[in-house]
Amino acid sequence: MQQSKLVCLLRHLNTKELGRFEDYVYSPFFNKHQEVRRLCTYLNKYVLDEKKQHRLDKHKVFKHLYKDRPFDANALHGITAKLLVLLHDFLVILHRTTQQNNQHYIEILAQLRKRKQFKDYEAVLRKIERHTEHNYTDVEDWYWEKFHYHDELDVRFVNQGGRFNDENLQLKNDFLDRFFIIKKLKIACEMINRNRIIGTDYEYRLVEELLAYIEDPNSPYAQEPIILIYVALLYMVLDQDSDEQFKQAKTLLRVHKEAFSQIELKNIYDYLDNHCIKQYNATSDEHYLHELLDIYKYLVEHQINFVDGYLLDGDYKNIGTIAISAQDYQWAAKFIEEYRTYLLPQHQTSVYALLKGYLAHAQKEYRQALLALHDVHFTNYTYHLGAKIIQVKIYYETEEGEAFYSLTDTFRSYIKRNEQIPKRFKIAYDNFIALVRHAYRILENQAYWKDEKVIREYQKLQERLATTSVVASRSWLIAQINDLAPKNLLES
Repeated sequence: MQQSKLVCLLRHLNTKELGRFEDYVYSPFFNKHQEVRRLCTYLNKYVLDEKKQHRLDKHKVFKHLYKDRPFDANALHGITAKLLVLLHDFLVILHRTTQQNNQHYIEILAQLRKRKQFKDYEAVLRKIERHTEHNYTDVEDWYWEKFHYHDELDVRFVNQGGRFNDENLQLKNDFLDRFFIIKKLKIACEMINRNRIIGTDYEYRLVEELLAYIEDPNSPYAQEPIILIYVALLYMVLDQDSDEQFKQAKTLLRVHKEAFSQIELKNIYDYLDNHCIKQYNATSDEHYLHELLDIYKYLVEHQINFVDGYLLDGDYKNIGTIAISAQDYQWAAKFIEEYRTYLLPQHQTSVYALLKGYLAHAQKEYRQALLALHDVHFTNYTYHLGAKIIQVKIYYETEEGEAFYSLTDTFRSYIKRNEQIPKRFKIAYDNFIALVRHAYRILENQAYWKDEKVIREYQKLQERLATTSVVASRSWLIAQINDLAPKNLLES
C-alpha cells in the first residue's frame, strides 16, 4: 500500500493534521464503519515513520483489520476507498476552518433565514460586520465574498416584503462587477504571457470592450486603484515597450499593497520583474537593471518574496547577482551578509559562498573570489554553472592561460554530460565558452601576430558575437571583446 493514493496523500499531512483526521474519522456523524476507523489508526501510526514503512504492506494491513480472514484485495480496496473519500472531505473542511473570511458565516445566515431564526440571524450578522480581516489569496475572491454577503441581505429584504429602497441589490451588482473585471484582466494577462513564452494561441475575448468600459470617464471603476493596477499590467504585457504602464503599476502597488495577499503581490511583481529583464536583455540599458534592483530591494524589505519566513536560495542568488551587476557593491555586501540567515540551513553555505565569489570578482579581488568559490557545494547545477563561469572570467582577466584552457575544457564536458541542465542553458554556456576561448586566443597572441591578422580575428569575433543570439554573460563578453579592439582599427 506504500504507493497507494491514500498513503501518498496521508504522507503530506503533518502530525497535528493526522491527529485531527483521526478525530474526524471517529466522529459518528461522518463515519460509523469500525474497519475504516481501525485502518485510519493503523496508517496514522506508521505512515510518517520511515523505519516502519514495511508495516504498510497490504497483507499486513489486511491482517490487522481482519485477523481470521484470508487476504481479500477487493475487501481492502473497499475500506481504503471509503477512508480516501473521508480524507478528501476532511481536507476541504480543514481548509475552510483555517480561512479568515466570512463565507462560512454567510452560509449560516442563509440557513437561519430559511428556518426563520431572525434573532440568531442578527447576531451572526453583527459578527460578520465586526470581522473585517480576510485571508484570500486573490483580491477578487474578497469581492466574491462581498457579493454573496449582499446577495443574502437582498434575499432577506425581498422575503420581508421589499417595499422600500434597499442598497443591497446595487451593492451585490457592484461587487460582482469588480470580481468579474479583475478576474477577467488577470486571466487575460496570463493568456498573453503564455502565448508569448510557450507559443500557445489563447483567445482573450471581451478584453477590448472591458478596457473601453473601464476607461470611460463615466465608469464607476475608472479610478479604482486595484482595477487600474491590472489594467496597467495588461497593457504592459500587450506592449513590452510600455514603460509608462510599468511605472503606473509600480506606483499604485506601493500605495495599495495592503489590499493584496503576499502571494498575489509576488505574482504581480513577477510581471514587473519580467518587464525589466526583457527590456534590459533587448536594449542593454542599465536603467532597467536599476529598476529591477529597486523592485528586489522593496520585495526583501517587506518580505514579499519570502516563503514561510524563508528567502528562497534562488531569489537570494538573483537579488545579489543583480545588485552586483548594477555595481551597487555596498548594498550587495550588506544584503549577502544580512539575508544569509533567512535562507534554509541546507542552502546557507553554498549560495552565500557563491555570491561572495561574485562580489569579490566584480571588485577585482581575484584571490578572495577563488577562495570563496571553494566553499560552493555543487548540489545544484545552477551553483556549478555560476561558480565555473566566475572562475573562467578570473583566469581570463588574470591571463592564466593554462588554468583557463583546462577549466574551459572541463566546463564544456560538464555541460555536455549533465542531463539536468535545460537545453537553452547548455546552448548559452557552450556559446560563452566558444566565444571566450576565441577572445583569449586573440589576447594571448596579439603581441605576436601581424596587425592584419589581429584585425581579421577581431572582426571575425565581433561578427560571431553579433550572430550568436543566446549566450551567457553577454555584457561581460562585450566588454572584454571591446578591450581587444586593435588601436589602428580604432584610429581608422
